[in-house]
Amino acid sequence: MRTGRYDAVFFNGHIVTMSGKRRTASALAVEDGRIVSVGGDSEVRRSASRGCAKHDLGGRTVVPGFIDCHTHFIQMGVDAMSVDLGSSRTIDEALSMMKAASGKVPEGEWVIGANWKESAWPDGRFITRADLDACCPGHPAVAHRVCGHMSSVNSQAISMLDIDARTRDAVTDVSGNLTGILKESAVGIVWSATAPDRARKIKGFRIAIRKAHSMGVTSIHDNGASDDFDIFRTAESGGKLGVRVWFNTPAKNIDSMLRLSLSTGIGSDRLRFGGVKVFCDGALGARTAALSKDYCDDPGNKGALVIEPKELDAVVEKAHHAGIQLAIHAIGDMGIGTTIASLELALKRGGRADCRHRIEHLELPSKEHLKTMRRLRIIASMQPNFIGEWGGTDGMYRARLGPERTSRNNPFREVLGNRIRLVFGSDCMPFSPLYGIHSAVNAPYASQRMEVGEALAAYTREASFASFEEGFKGTLSEGGFADFAVLSADPFVEPTKVSSLAVLKTVVNGEIVYERKKGGVSS
Repeated sequence: MRTGRYDAVFFNGHIVTMSGKRRTASALAVEDGRIVSVGGDSEVRRSASRGCAKHDLGGRTVVPGFIDCHTHFIQMGVDAMSVDLGSSRTIDEALSMMKAASGKVPEGEWVIGANWKESAWPDGRFITRADLDACCPGHPAVAHRVCGHMSSVNSQAISMLDIDARTRDAVTDVSGNLTGILKESAVGIVWSATAPDRARKIKGFRIAIRKAHSMGVTSIHDNGASDDFDIFRTAESGGKLGVRVWFNTPAKNIDSMLRLSLSTGIGSDRLRFGGVKVFCDGALGARTAALSKDYCDDPGNKGALVIEPKELDAVVEKAHHAGIQLAIHAIGDMGIGTTIASLELALKRGGRADCRHRIEHLELPSKEHLKTMRRLRIIASMQPNFIGEWGGTDGMYRARLGPERTSRNNPFREVLGNRIRLVFGSDCMPFSPLYGIHSAVNAPYASQRMEVGEALAAYTREASFASFEEGFKGTLSEGGFADFAVLSADPFVEPTKVSSLAVLKTVVNGEIVYERKKGGVSS
């Protein structure tokens, strides 16, 4: 134990350290943002100086700060300023929200909705051009599906964006008329046209920071737009970057990254360059994830790759040879197989031995895929909250994939059984580690179901490995960052009720950045 003038002591708690050396403790001491002592109340407190801040945890459970390994952080905050359709219970309710917003926007300006989920609506249909024409007259309007791989636009938006039936990924009906539904590359057209300016992004960033603190999230692995990094950097220089950021840059920037010698891990303890984010396929909700067999609710459609295999091979080879981590989005079994083949090819050609490459989402891997991932030491970066949102016997997965494929979708248990490193993130759908842990622990199928400790590890200790930060993050042990969350109850006691737990305090670098109070919150 180190002795000295501690900045703060937290005592009388049930501290789950996630460290193999000491699994639980009741107190910890902080100095200069680091944990300098972990143990019992008496042994830690007797070394504290008279002026040290002392925080009574009241017997509450303390866990390492959550590390969300897959976010679109600033966009999450920006979406919160748009028309949030995520809470709508019917399509009519969603359209009413868009109509109400259109009445507050000057004529001719965009009405932007976000996060609609047709799977939550009784009729389960997508928003169309006709729907938005009716509720947003006089405005270009877009409603983004929660996955980000599909959006719906109205006639005025179609005209402004010069979209027609020849536009790639613009959906038409049997008569060849535009439905207003856009997928994949066509979604990029509307994203570019409605991109928020820097001031709006800064507001979104601040909203996202408050959200993170309220959820006990102290670190993120972000997959943002290129200019998001500068917002993070500016916040860091001003002492206002309230989370630790591992930033994955879009694949289109890889040449610039190499020219500037921006290698994986470079940066500070608050902001680091991570890897290169690459898309291999789409999403199951949009029916664009690449499958080997047809979608059950769309015969004749297997989805598609969004990048040619040879182009993927070239990006993967370039990044791997330079020792840059790859974070490759692959959801369907065909997309996953293509990604694994590309990674294996690059690994055979040499380069850095341990880049800790990752497959993001990995929703429908085969048993053979998992065996190969183990052999190649590829990290599985998955989203357990997707099970909570779309799993079960009557969820969206069942509609898209049918019962057999649904039962082996998101197979967290099998990933662990193959001794593959498993890390968890949210993709901001929704952004809540406790909900994600609950979803994994209470998953409907045996191939998915985990123990509380395993799910917690994927959001803490294992997550730190994915960013080469083990020993500094993800555990509450001496020498590590003093980042942790205080929970309203012990998740190990009632695993079926994890989602009902609340974060009472969030501590970053030894400082309390969020505190939940009766009748309200302060942050």
